[in-house]
Amino acid sequence: MVDEVIRLVNVSKVYISPGGVKTWALRDINLVIYRGDFISIMGPSGHGKSTLLYVMGTLERPTTGKVFINGVDTTTLSDEELSRLRNKEIGFIFQQYNLINRMTIEENIELPLIKLGIPREKRKKMIEEAMFKAGCELSWLSKRPTQLSGGQQQRVAIARALVTNPRILLCDEPTGALDSKSAEVVLNTLKKLNELGHTVIIVTHDSNVASITKKILLIRDGTIIGEKVLQ
Repeated sequence: MVDEVIRLVNVSKVYISPGGVKTWALRDINLVIYRGDFISIMGPSGHGKSTLLYVMGTLERPTTGKVFINGVDTTTLSDEELSRLRNKEIGFIFQQYNLINRMTIEENIELPLIKLGIPREKRKKMIEEAMFKAGCELSWLSKRPTQLSGGQQQRVAIARALVTNPRILLCDEPTGALDSKSAEVVLNTLKKLNELGHTVIIVTHDSNVASITKKILLIRDGTIIGEKVLQ
């Protein structure tokens, strides 16, 4: 039996403006993600791609419906419990890297481990393992993000996402700020991580990015309107 890692049941997300106007970002989404899936989510801008990713990753709570992560109903969890589950089970990779420039690369990658209370003596080995898996060089550890190229910073962001060894990697336009050569390196890294057993989901508007995944989900007006199996 293939393991489910994410299940969305009748999920909708509504934003209400200060004037009381409702905007439906997601409408009645039912979706199952299995261990080892490699999926891209495509659709026009403003039609719910990133919102779907954030709801799947529990960064946003649904207005209605349920989100299960590894069988746990996240809608019943407190904010603290949700944060702990997210830190352990999910790695996030964003378009703008979200690295802290006043910290070294080592300190940036170490942050999730500190939040989980991992002892200092274990952290160094976990950081080095994550760097290796993300295709980073250990010589970067003492540098600051601004001393690295965009592609290098994104690989560091991947290492930070990997450092707690999460089952799930959620990527929001991970190559959107990169040149074509750097983007290719990052995509090859994500492909290798999927081959190592990580479940990888990528939001993208780029058909070239989507083409490396095994399945494309098409979203429009907050609804999944179809899927295309590639591999």
